[in-house]
Amino acid sequence: MMLLPQPKKIKENKGTFLLDYKTCICLDADLAGNAFYYAGLLKEEIRNILGFDVTVTKGTVNLSGKCIFLKAAEGDEDESYSIDVEKDSISLCGGSEAGLLYAISSLRLLIREYGALIPCCKVEDSPSIKKRGFSYDVTRGRIPTLEFLKEIADKCALYKINELQLYLEHSYMFRNESEIWRDDTPLTAEEIMEFDAYCARLHVDLIPTLASFGHLYELLRSRSFKEYCELEVDVDEKPSYVERMRHHTVDVSNEKSYDFVTKRIKEYMDLFSSKYFNICADETFDLGKGKSRKLAEEKGEKAVYIEFLKKICDFVISCGKIPMYWGDIIVEKPEIIKELPAESICLNWEYDPVVKEDNLKKLSGAGAKNIYVCPAVQGFTHMINNHADAYKNIYGMCKNGHKYNVLGVMNTDWGDLGYVEHPEFTTVGMIYGAAFSWSSKCIKEDEINKRISALQYLDSTEKVVDIFKNLGNAECFNWWAFVTYKEAKERGLEADIANVISPGNFDKTLANIKLQEETSLELYGMLKDLSKDTKEVANAYLLMAEGQSLCGKAVLLLCNSEKKLKKKFGFKANDVAADLENWFMRYKKLWKTVSKESECERLGQVFAWYADRLRDI
Repeated sequence: MMLLPQPKKIKENKGTFLLDYKTCICLDADLAGNAFYYAGLLKEEIRNILGFDVTVTKGTVNLSGKCIFLKAAEGDEDESYSIDVEKDSISLCGGSEAGLLYAISSLRLLIREYGALIPCCKVEDSPSIKKRGFSYDVTRGRIPTLEFLKEIADKCALYKINELQLYLEHSYMFRNESEIWRDDTPLTAEEIMEFDAYCARLHVDLIPTLASFGHLYELLRSRSFKEYCELEVDVDEKPSYVERMRHHTVDVSNEKSYDFVTKRIKEYMDLFSSKYFNICADETFDLGKGKSRKLAEEKGEKAVYIEFLKKICDFVISCGKIPMYWGDIIVEKPEIIKELPAESICLNWEYDPVVKEDNLKKLSGAGAKNIYVCPAVQGFTHMINNHADAYKNIYGMCKNGHKYNVLGVMNTDWGDLGYVEHPEFTTVGMIYGAAFSWSSKCIKEDEINKRISALQYLDSTEKVVDIFKNLGNAECFNWWAFVTYKEAKERGLEADIANVISPGNFDKTLANIKLQEETSLELYGMLKDLSKDTKEVANAYLLMAEGQSLCGKAVLLLCNSEKKLKKKFGFKANDVAADLENWFMRYKKLWKTVSKESECERLGQVFAWYADRLRDI
């Protein structure tokens, strides 16, 4: 059986249950709450996979025929569930409403695997890690539509993810920040509250997440709020993707900064039902290097950091919430964690495919009681997610999480440099995180990719995820380098240029362009056999694969010209310029299928710059 996450116990028995149009979904008489809604999810799954409708009823009086019974059971764990498939009936039991939902989710996946003939079996399951989350960046490039956010929540429920965070810096319509969102398409209070209610019904805790210390580029470079920035800013300076990642930390020496930060937190917090609030507080690169320099020299940079962080944590607690924060600053001096409120939660992130446990060991040794491990789906800096690195990072981080008995896992998807990758590409990594946080059992990479191909993408060949992975592996030029080269050229930063582009990469880039074309051809050959929804995903991968090749060609031509080389590549600058522009027109259509306008045109300026430079050759 291909179930994801892998259940703790599966016993297969002889025989099959025939799921036909005469089958009835029957709710136990005592079931209330969202049970009827969950029955509807199962009914819809049957319709989508098998093409017919079944009936839904409640109570067993005068009931005859084959049934799928939905029952409540007393369980030791809230999210425990069981499935009992016999020849004439299927019983789904949950230790709670969430457990019942997870039993239905597992049966939905069994239907995707076996269709109408479901093998008789007994499944007993419960999670190994209590908190299993996913964080999605909605602020640095893409602002998703509400419809797409609901699709993310649906996937969370299907794969038993019970927490969701939307990473946000500025892209909500704060009441007094019209200067910040006037040219954007921000999330609104109504959208947040509707999504919060939608998630709650699926037992997905929507945790508000707001940058409150570092990573406040759009906010702190504005005319309205520049006084709160650690460094002096030029409000008329052209926006920069690279600068957005490097600077713009709150000036803690400004007595008004605390009120400014906490008012934003309170306004945003009030929209959510969660008892948690992630204040972020990561990558405060500029702390002590500008307006707070004197304070940092007197007290020490880490002391200044922890003092402001504690004040924010105390504020969150005073509002009846539990604070979360990213642990990258704390881990440099882990003993200071004792100065924070005991209930606060440290989010220990690490994105390297070669995972170490050093930071987790430091935090645990320093007395941190509430820790999450936070891997990444490896979309940032790429046009196609690096699924190979994602598997290594997510499995390694979750393995350490089980070893150290952490409170939770928060798998992450970041939008560094405009979130150029298509958001659907995060699905593979999301499922990795769901599988390895729920269960400590290892599923090898080739095996889990087969399962995702079959269960998520309904691919009978079980190969499509490996092809997606191969497209990412054939990256012709890293997106971070592609953007950095442009912005370094504009600012005359020769050191940055030297770090990202080299004639020594010519052969590798040419080889990957060829590999990209070969792998794309393989995927084109599969299209006729894929489902309608998977065709759409596959075509998104194909479009982004073409984008990767064009980026590689553009860099080769520009580098060749800049170094005054005379190497022949088989493609011309004017042709690549036109191809980039035509490609971006198709990309914009893809963007709008899942995202608001947000920063799409800013990304367009990157490709337009390259097209112009190519025509200058």
